[in-house]
Amino acid sequence: MENILDCFSLDGKNALVICPENPYGSEIVQGLLAGGAKVWLAGDLNSMSSFANPNKLAYVHGDPQSAKSLEAAVREQIGCIDIVVENGLHTNLTGWEQSFETINQQLQQSHLGMMLTVQSLGHILSEQGHGSMILVTDYGALVGYDPHNYGSKTAREQDFSFVKGFIKGGAVNYVRQASNYLAEHGCRCNAIAFSPLDGMKDKDFECQYIRHSQVKRMMKPSDLAGALIFLASDASEYITGITLPVDGGYTAK
Repeated sequence: MENILDCFSLDGKNALVICPENPYGSEIVQGLLAGGAKVWLAGDLNSMSSFANPNKLAYVHGDPQSAKSLEAAVREQIGCIDIVVENGLHTNLTGWEQSFETINQQLQQSHLGMMLTVQSLGHILSEQGHGSMILVTDYGALVGYDPHNYGSKTAREQDFSFVKGFIKGGAVNYVRQASNYLAEHGCRCNAIAFSPLDGMKDKDFECQYIRHSQVKRMMKPSDLAGALIFLASDASEYITGITLPVDGGYTAK
């Protein structure tokens, strides 16, 4: 057996992070870089201006033409792509009352965007015959959001909203569908359901979250990076179609 630790290395691999401007994006980029990958970013160029990384591609999540353009840009500028991290399942909608038009627009941006990413970049992975695609979601995809975790109405409405649970939960079943297709071409597709990072929520939420979880602290960037590198690397080459909770045991209760 080869040195098992070598399987965790991302040295020589090209990684593309979709919508790094969304929550978890900065930590995902840093984790992939720490693992040794060369990292490219695809998203809104203005929103990505805070990233020092020069490898940036314009991408409008949820737009069919933009998905086609991204596929072409990846072929031309990157060539071989080993890792795709889809971080576009995000919403800023709050509360319970949204119009049909608002919901429809949100689902196009999030769910349709995720499927278009998988479809367009899946073409490249399939042709290569290798690659790891990772869909990013959070713990609410597995258990739903508990309104009792929030100390204020404003904080509660951000998570306990009409659409957020559905949006985040979309990755769990879709990853099974995508993994079936990609596996026929030697590629993998998994999802990661992260807890909030330490400091991402207010103290009232953190106290309630920690009280309910098994590991009595919030997630650190190194926790995120460890799970990400595992699913991105050859160490997990026999794993596909799963949603990995990285939540301190919150969803195990």
